[in-house]
Amino acid sequence: MKLAYSLPIFFLPFVLVTSFSQAYGADTEAGELSFQGGGTHVFSPTFRAEKAALVDALFAPWSRQGMPGAAVLVVKDGQVLHRKGYGFANIKSKTPIGPSTSFLLGSTTKSFTALSVMMLADSEALNYGDSLLKFFPEFPSYARSITVRDLLHHTGGMAEYEDLFVCAGKVQDIRPRPITSKPEPYEPTARDALDLLSQQKKLQFLPGEEFRYSNSGYMVLAQIVEKVSKQRFRDFVKKKIFEPLGMTHSLLYDETKPIVQNRASSYSWTNGKYENVDYTPLNSIYGEDGIYSTLADMVQWVKAIDEKKLVKPRTWKQAFTSGQLNNGKYTGYGLGWFVASNYLWHDGAFLGFRAYIAHHPGDRFNVVILTNCKELNAPALGADVASIYLNDD
Repeated sequence: MKLAYSLPIFFLPFVLVTSFSQAYGADTEAGELSFQGGGTHVFSPTFRAEKAALVDALFAPWSRQGMPGAAVLVVKDGQVLHRKGYGFANIKSKTPIGPSTSFLLGSTTKSFTALSVMMLADSEALNYGDSLLKFFPEFPSYARSITVRDLLHHTGGMAEYEDLFVCAGKVQDIRPRPITSKPEPYEPTARDALDLLSQQKKLQFLPGEEFRYSNSGYMVLAQIVEKVSKQRFRDFVKKKIFEPLGMTHSLLYDETKPIVQNRASSYSWTNGKYENVDYTPLNSIYGEDGIYSTLADMVQWVKAIDEKKLVKPRTWKQAFTSGQLNNGKYTGYGLGWFVASNYLWHDGAFLGFRAYIAHHPGDRFNVVILTNCKELNAPALGADVASIYLNDD
């Protein structure tokens, strides 16, 4: 199934913001990430080589023959300090991972979905306070209390569509398996998922009462973008995000099953060997997931975040500010980003792909890890890479 996190749930309290009085300066509102940074580093050729060697050593286990691997990107002050692939994009063909290898971003797609909503809000095509019922009147009356902001903050209370498809008997097996597996007779679309959600008689909790990470919420947000923009979501992100930023090798995968150029195969360690796990019947559902991208394109993405492109600076500020529950408690999640004490992050996990991106606004420092190996802990390795470059000792 599509995973909410690749990190164990018990790890989250240690990485989310729990003490805003310590995390933010005197001029920063509670729940908002401070943009006061640690100054500009001067990266000499010797520094670059020494740090690159440490990253190479960190990823050495995935550089052996017959191994899937990872693509690693480090960008500081708009400069690419490290961009390199390790291991194979396809084990059988021995195709190495490189800057043009395409990986599924998994839940890091949510940052793009949130940005799409932010763009529509900036243009006054929608408001964060608009109710779900405004866009989809087929939902029960409870949808009147679910706002766009609730969906962005994972406080909407809807059930997960993956579980609903299984419980309804519509899909038998949603576990990732080889691409050569016999397809399920029913492969639902995002619209099918929306329709199934609209048939639910009640919510799991009242909107704003709990934070519960929700793939359903972001799938619905993509449908809202389609409804408001009168474009398919794949066309919206292409025309409004990918093309303006020069992300020429990125795309959204949906039921049209577009060809993904230079796509990595994804793997899981099973029965003593790496096996392909590129198929589930849910592969075409998007919004919470679904974007494929390359390391080369991710350079443009992190630079856009650094430079606050595409939406107003105050809108980026909202994205990087933690949401709040009805009782005032901070959730540690903004608009498509987890908010930590001095950086933003998101990870993703679907099929055998794992992804992680961390944005340190104070240092204008970014780390991206894209991998086609289920067992590779992208967030942990991403934190190690950041430590290599940001720690002075």
